[in-house]
Amino acid sequence: MINDARILSEINNNYSTKFDEIIFTRDGGSLSYNVYSNSKRFFLRIIRPEFLDTALQSVDIHLFLYNNHFPVPQIIFTKYETPYISVDHDNGKHLYILYEYIDGQEPDMNKDAEKIGCLVGEFHSIMQNYPGHLISRNKYFFVDRYIEILRRKKYPEEKLKTYIEYGDLLWEKVKSLPYGYCHGDLNRGNIHQTPEGNMYLLDFDTSCRAFPMYDIMMVCNCTDYFSYDDNGYKETRKIFKRFLTGYLQYQTLSESELFAFDDLVSIMHYQLQATIIEIYGLDCVDENFINNQLDWLLKWKDQCQIELTT
Repeated sequence: MINDARILSEINNNYSTKFDEIIFTRDGGSLSYNVYSNSKRFFLRIIRPEFLDTALQSVDIHLFLYNNHFPVPQIIFTKYETPYISVDHDNGKHLYILYEYIDGQEPDMNKDAEKIGCLVGEFHSIMQNYPGHLISRNKYFFVDRYIEILRRKKYPEEKLKTYIEYGDLLWEKVKSLPYGYCHGDLNRGNIHQTPEGNMYLLDFDTSCRAFPMYDIMMVCNCTDYFSYDDNGYKETRKIFKRFLTGYLQYQTLSESELFAFDDLVSIMHYQLQATIIEIYGLDCVDENFINNQLDWLLKWKDQCQIELTT
């Protein structure tokens, strides 16, 4: 952990505001802090060296959205008119990004599905005009990356074959969907709602060129990632229907995109599981956990087929 006194010194040297207190809040890949100036609170995010490239693009997207009057927290510029500071620590260069602090919490999708649909629809609409380069995500990222990890873990061949065959089938069904801007991690934790009901979108580190429909699936998904529950399908469908009443005010969706929702839920399991293991290491999940994930996917596949025929 970086020394708090060092952090305070760096931000006081680079910002016009003078800060007198710092409180660590979270380590989620990047380090998060609340910093105070005469009891006024700000949010500080410190990006580690291995995430600098995505962080720089995230800042660029954040500023693009802010300049287009989309609700994102304001980035506080340094006294040198830069949106971040770059600081050398023992393990490499870190990025310090200071934001206005916005009080609030994750929204309740059951109350505000339509409003969140409007937010995401406007977001996708604005990002159609984003001039920056976005990395394109393909089958390797969404499916085959996980298969490669399972091979490295020496996962049993017969079960691996099931993963491979289902992954190939899923990709065949979604590969022709429209590509465009995709947030990539549009879970509800990245939407912030104030006590007054205003909503802000957060964290653009996973931005890419992929399926916009993937964002929609993530924010509407009501299934339990770890434990399969038949009710998850119906709850998800109800939220998705309400979400669309807001989203379609800003964006259109093709019939193929609408029908791809269920398959993208399954693909999310491949993609997210691969990302978790890449971050925390091969031993962060055991064979039993991977078996349970496979069981989850097969139950979801069966239920989706039943629901489509009833």
